[in-house]
Amino acid sequence: MTQRPPSPQTPASKPSVVPTGDSSLQDRAVLTTPQLADRLEERIGYRLDEIALERVLIELDRHGYVEWEGVTRVGDYVWNLSESPGHIADAVAKTLTGRLENWLRG
Repeated sequence: MTQRPPSPQTPASKPSVVPTGDSSLQDRAVLTTPQLADRLEERIGYRLDEIALERVLIELDRHGYVEWEGVTRVGDYVWNLSESPGHIADAVAKTLTGRLENWLRG
């Protein structure tokens, strides 16, 4: 069974440790929460609160849009975002299709 991150109020019981700088992760979109916050700041020019961002990522993980990979030695969650664009696009397409069908029927 895949380990999942705890809710923000629950301490991690026995998180797996993912070393930073692992060359096998370079072909995938794998980032820690602070790294993702940095990348988003570079792109949009606004710094997102890391705690709030992590809460969103936890919810996205619970619904299958991102994958929690583990925790670094310093306690940062590691997220695999490699499949996220496809998962999110599928969810949006499904929702839009359903709404369009309802509108056409209606």
